[in-house]
Amino acid sequence: MTEPATTTATLPPRPTVPAFTRLPARSLVVVEGEDALKFLDGLVSGDLDPVAEGRACYGALLTPQGKILHDLIVARADDNRLLVECATGLAADLIRRLTLYKLRAKVKIAPAAGLAVAVAFGPGVQDAGPVVEGDGNDVLQVPDPRGTGLGLRLWGPEAALEAFAADTGLTPVPEAAWHLHRIEAGVPEGPEDLPPEQGLALEHDLDRLNGVAFDKGCYVGQEVTTRSKFRGQVRKRLFVVDATDGAPLPAPGTPVMAGEREAGQLRSAIGPVGLALLRIDRTTEATDGSGPALTARGLTITARPRTDG
Repeated sequence: MTEPATTTATLPPRPTVPAFTRLPARSLVVVEGEDALKFLDGLVSGDLDPVAEGRACYGALLTPQGKILHDLIVARADDNRLLVECATGLAADLIRRLTLYKLRAKVKIAPAAGLAVAVAFGPGVQDAGPVVEGDGNDVLQVPDPRGTGLGLRLWGPEAALEAFAADTGLTPVPEAAWHLHRIEAGVPEGPEDLPPEQGLALEHDLDRLNGVAFDKGCYVGQEVTTRSKFRGQVRKRLFVVDATDGAPLPAPGTPVMAGEREAGQLRSAIGPVGLALLRIDRTTEATDGSGPALTARGLTITARPRTDG
């Protein structure tokens, strides 16, 4: 067995002013044409109605079996042109899969050449309301649709993003500061948190983050997702976890144990704070003391109580 780590991790500072950082692990794909909105609405788990009204949508492209392939943020750049944010390393796969579903839809799908992704977050950042177009600076300001407190996604050319940050008084911070911010909010992002074809949408809290619409028409994976919801078959959930001694958490995919039984797996982490996909029953037992504590490679970890549904 690996010996418990003894080094205390240093966390990046939490912003006390409006902050800015680039997100190179996120990229943009263009879906354009007169059928663009209808096309994506038939594929993505989230509700795209707000996109037609000038807001953003969060959701996922799922397998027919309901497993997550890609986590996505969708917003309209102009009338028939949608931008889709996805994981950089999976962008080519997303384009390939969307193209397979294209059939006779009047859409074009391609990388958003020359565009990058950044985020503005922290105190004073307005993160609700409609998408705001560039107004001469070529930056699309997209309120994060996953919930309040997550700031603005900023989409545009790299130089324009840097100029926007300077012009609006945003303070540059390390990328790790953003990831700590979203992890502490319980928000998964990218393949470290949502490994392709390894988990269901509800297990990874997409329903709690406005990423699953139960009242829309068909989309890929809908049957399994809806059945899990209404039959109460969700036995795992995503939790925020902390290493009790402040040591860095092990790598994503590391098993979390409850005694001799596996309780789940770690996802991404910043130092001693991370996300984990855990069985609800074994996590509850560890939290209330009726079962063994949770551990990961010798580190004792605690799962933060969930107060939402």
